[in-house]
Amino acid sequence: RGLFQWLARGGAGERETWRALPKMEDEGKRIPSIPWDYRTEFRKPTRTQMALRRVELAGRVIGRIGSEMLTTRFKVGLGVSSSAILGLGMWECALLCEAPMNNIGFLLQYSLTNLFPSMIWDTVPADKIALSSGLDPSTILRSFGDCKADLQAKAALEIRTHSIQVLRQILASFITATQLIRMLTIGIRARKWHTDSILEGREPPPHTGVDERFFRIGGTLSDVTELSMERYEHSILPVFGGKRVMDRTIVPEMTQNGIRPMYWNVRSNGYSHFREWEPLFRRDDSVFYLNTRNREKVLYIEADATNVEEALVLGKPATDLSIAQASQAFRMLEMLCNTKLKRKPDRVVRVFLADTKQKIELGGDTTLDLDDYILQTKEADITIDAMAPLLEKVLDWCERVQGVDEFTEGGEAQSTADERSGWFDVFRPRKESSIKKTILFDTSNRDYYYIIGVLLSRHGYRIIDRGSVRPEHSYNYPRLIYRETSADTLSLFHALMTRRLAEPSKCCVLIDSARAIRDELDYIKTSQAPAFRELTNSEALSQQRPSRPSSSPSSPGPSASLGDDEPAFTTICSAEIYDDLFRQVRTWTRMGYLPHEIQAELNARFAEIHEIQDDIDEDKKSISGNGDNEDELKRKREDTA
Repeated sequence: RGLFQWLARGGAGERETWRALPKMEDEGKRIPSIPWDYRTEFRKPTRTQMALRRVELAGRVIGRIGSEMLTTRFKVGLGVSSSAILGLGMWECALLCEAPMNNIGFLLQYSLTNLFPSMIWDTVPADKIALSSGLDPSTILRSFGDCKADLQAKAALEIRTHSIQVLRQILASFITATQLIRMLTIGIRARKWHTDSILEGREPPPHTGVDERFFRIGGTLSDVTELSMERYEHSILPVFGGKRVMDRTIVPEMTQNGIRPMYWNVRSNGYSHFREWEPLFRRDDSVFYLNTRNREKVLYIEADATNVEEALVLGKPATDLSIAQASQAFRMLEMLCNTKLKRKPDRVVRVFLADTKQKIELGGDTTLDLDDYILQTKEADITIDAMAPLLEKVLDWCERVQGVDEFTEGGEAQSTADERSGWFDVFRPRKESSIKKTILFDTSNRDYYYIIGVLLSRHGYRIIDRGSVRPEHSYNYPRLIYRETSADTLSLFHALMTRRLAEPSKCCVLIDSARAIRDELDYIKTSQAPAFRELTNSEALSQQRPSRPSSSPSSPGPSASLGDDEPAFTTICSAEIYDDLFRQVRTWTRMGYLPHEIQAELNARFAEIHEIQDDIDEDKKSISGNGDNEDELKRKREDTA
């Protein structure tokens, strides 16, 4: 009922973010870029808070055990069993008493006193119970003389009471053993249920020691979300859809094999299903907000709609998370925070990372780019283009790297006259005299080659592929490496380094997964740290390691070193770039900037690259309209270059 009342009121009220956003007062105003390190963004929990967090998780398991133990069937069985034990105790005491009907209270006290001792085959004597109650055992309990008849009656009484006592103890010990076994079984089952819930993403995260938290919608797989989970731990709550995420090693690794709840899983992509989200809001004091300097509580939701291992594919529709699915998740989280939590959010900020040039079908013959579509529907507040920052990093590397014409060996300049046409014509700048450098793009994907070729040719670079230069002359070319997957890219780079087929300081490896940097590239720079330079013919035949020159060029900027004095290679990781952008937008939001101001800053920052993306998009449209044949495709690419 509260949910529908909230909807009837129009959500959280008429907020400015739902209306047409006003323009900035100063169109030329820019937001400063603040490089906030990820290690300082969120407060680290103390040891006490970590201990309390473990107590909170243990309390959930104990609560689960209690709920399964204290069932109606268990209560009825326990009541009947306890009544039987008490009844046997009263019967036993009645045989020992002189006038049992006059000592009902003593009978009840005797049975209650021996309830728990019965579980371990023990009995408290009746005379001790009488003395502890201030009664005279000689007046309450039966007494016998020394004659034969009295001794016979006493022996018969002891046999009867002992039989009842044994029956009472058997029943009590049996009940105790069965309940202990049942409790142990339920405990094991509850622990397994808790572990499975964590691994399957159905256990809410702990809230002890967490001051802030934001959501990240990651579809079924997300490289940037994997990196964010490692960096921010409990301050981020990733939301995945479907069971495919369970195939990734990140789940058992980050959850410590089912000990720490780290993510939420929406089964069967049911982003709009209320039952998929409601268990996340069991507690009305859950921490799901970010704090701003204006003391606002912001419900901050990010969504990663990039295609895994396809960072340089321009205009391809989302294969994992669509804007419709992300919008459903935005809506459900906003509704639940406003209806289930004590503290309602002051603002809601929805950030959407995707290729903004992908086409959205409108039902008719027309389509819209994703950024234009979101601008019309307002299904997200801030849109981050996934390709522009990658291309910007590639341009930065091209500016820093040493060109082949500048390389000298033995006092002679390396000539580029032996370049020949490969399976793509060489991309040349518009003015041949303005060539800055020649870049060898080592890839097997034509779309990647075309996008990078057009981009760099507009900035004065000549782009060639592996088939456009003779193998014996390719060693000293600046080389950009990006294949279909991160694994393929690393395999090629490993072969180039270990076989000394490329100059490390002139190599730039473009990969999607940050895990590859930590694992594969660390292996390359540690195990393959010996000297690298081009093999001569004699060295190649004799398999001898060449001696390292006394001095070798190196490129400045972010790179990975192959040793203390070894040349460095550059890595461009899309996951790290996206995470840094997400963090930058969060920082601006904390500072009080509004979504439309942040969007304007992002648009201005990547305006030049967006223009090139538009040109590539128009080129694709014209080629597609002419039948999309290979000759026309090559001609248009040549004309564009």
